Amino acid sequence: MPKIEIDSRAELLCTRVTQVIKEAVIHESQVEGLTPSEWLRNLIVKELKERGALPRVYRFPNLEKSNLE
Repeated sequence: MPKIEIDSRAELLCTRVTQVIKEAVIHESQVEGLTPSEWLRNLIVKELKERGALPRVYRFPNLEKSNLE
């Protein structure tokens, strides 16, 4: 999944993991050129789509640059 240029996220979801899992997430995210947060977000969205909890085509809100200034 591509990086999202505009930050349209408004909620925070936290969890605790072991050091081994944290290191694996960091490694995998670096391999894909993503931050750990982006990598985990993509993984969550993919899983939710597979379970039918999100539409197959999920579109992030269209935020125009003029709205951000």
